[in-house]
Amino acid sequence: MGEVRDYFLAHLDELKELLAINSIYDKDTACESMPYGLGVAKALDYMRQMALRDGFEVLEYDNQAIAIRRKGESHNQRIDIASHLDVVEVGDGWSRDPFEPEVINGRLYGRGTSDMKTAAFQSYLVLKKLTEDQVPFVRELRIVLGTDEERTMNDMFHYVEKAGLPDFAFTPDGRFPMAIGEKGALMWHLRGRYQGTLIRRLDAGIQCNVIPPVATVELDPDFDTSLLKESLSRIRKYELKDHTLTVYGKQAHCSIPWAGHSATTDLLYVLKDHDQLAANLYEIFASPYGEGFGYHLSHGLQKSFTTNLGILRIAEDGTIYSQVDGRYPYQLKSRELTKILKEKCIADVSLDYDSPPTMNSTDDPYIRTLLKTYRKKTWDLMKPFVSGGVSYSKVFGHCVAFGPKANNLQTTMAHQADEYITMKDALKAFEIYYEAIRKLVSEEEL
Repeated sequence: MGEVRDYFLAHLDELKELLAINSIYDKDTACESMPYGLGVAKALDYMRQMALRDGFEVLEYDNQAIAIRRKGESHNQRIDIASHLDVVEVGDGWSRDPFEPEVINGRLYGRGTSDMKTAAFQSYLVLKKLTEDQVPFVRELRIVLGTDEERTMNDMFHYVEKAGLPDFAFTPDGRFPMAIGEKGALMWHLRGRYQGTLIRRLDAGIQCNVIPPVATVELDPDFDTSLLKESLSRIRKYELKDHTLTVYGKQAHCSIPWAGHSATTDLLYVLKDHDQLAANLYEIFASPYGEGFGYHLSHGLQKSFTTNLGILRIAEDGTIYSQVDGRYPYQLKSRELTKILKEKCIADVSLDYDSPPTMNSTDDPYIRTLLKTYRKKTWDLMKPFVSGGVSYSKVFGHCVAFGPKANNLQTTMAHQADEYITMKDALKAFEIYYEAIRKLVSEEEL
């Protein structure tokens, strides 16, 4: 399959152009024609113009998503490959410009390389190569590109409302062999009034589904900061200047707590002996594996319950605002978890987002085709797993997350500083996608 790999390398500069677009949600430029801001709209238009240049039909969905379509010739079946072009906030800790992509020592660096512009671009590139190779399409194929997966997924809900559900979909937004199901995902909001005297202002976290890389607090100027000396000696990294304390963690996707370290929980640890709110939140959220709720990691990662105190703000007027991410397995119910949190937390708790767990079957012919192709290409017989991530699979239902990352849990760089994907993984993924999609669209019987 050297020809397939060479095809991807020949289009690498186009991928870099896509990666160079800052497609973080921007409320200041969001409007009717650009629902999620200027940068996201630019990324969508980049792919739109590429598809039109190459002669493909582009279906429009109110600037929230596009579908690049090639119709089937015999079967009345539709397969969607759904990807997103938006990326998360950059955060601190980068050693290079996140929007100047470059290949260094076999790694393609840049925000969106791992999550998930590379795979989005590859899915389009497969369509293009299959067409150039004159592969017959018996089923309709749509390369669906969304623009707000990292926040609300309203983009893809809008697409499905207008386009209807396909017969099958997959999203290249995970790891191999595949996420055949996903844990439930919820978001709690914590609100209230700060009743203490220690904290003048607090600002922690960058996004609900990102492990906070930095947390800053302004303390009462009359507080003796020497009282914090012992607890400060026990955390990873901090700066204390006058009465402003900044704590640093490690940014990562909240569904994989072992890959990051929360600056917020470190900050709460430092303050907990001197402040009631800090003590309360630390008791609940110090462990990302739900120990503050009475659970613990005893049944493996696929059955664990994880939490992330993603955003915590205390304004100068005492207003408390927080967003908490939770990922829960089938064994737990969101209403029961919410009840526990309301009983434990001194702030007001509301459950404002809840997407139940999903599960598909390995007996499904579409899924069998993907797995068979992957195993043939890699000789890896690892079974499909249940993911803690939230992807467009939640929207489509009959959908799995299929690659692009290898199945080593330590390789993901999603949401982290200096995000990258190895060229080895990217090339192998493209080879797998080409063969799998070819079978899905061209074989009469799956």
